[in-house]
Amino acid sequence: MYGKRLAHLRKAHRYTLEYIGKQLGIAKSSYGGYETEAKKPPLDKLTKLAELYDVSVDYILGLTDDPDPKKERKDVSEFLQKEDLHWNGRPLSPEELEPIRHILEMVVRDREPQRINKDKNENNSKANNEQ
Repeated sequence: MYGKRLAHLRKAHRYTLEYIGKQLGIAKSSYGGYETEAKKPPLDKLTKLAELYDVSVDYILGLTDDPDPKKERKDVSEFLQKEDLHWNGRPLSPEELEPIRHILEMVVRDREPQRINKDKNENNSKANNEQ
């Protein structure tokens, strides 16, 4: 699966085997081996390829059909509910996390009117440009 994806991505970006090889610091034949699946790319090369093609490593490996690496969003409120959070290696207690939650709630609440006004201004600008 990864070989077909790598070949497709390279061709879609109009890159040569030689160019990709130089970007990875390997011979073009080594990269060709990845595309034919004669060789398995190591993690550092997979990471570099994902950056080069602007896709996720999961996409290259066939673990997802969504190439967009930026889609995964994490909700901070859910993240702060986890019980195994650390700061510089030290576990944080629920009592220590509570002020962080409050600060984030205040920041979001205070910025909400600004966001609403910004959205209104952008919509007005678009409407004026269309006229």
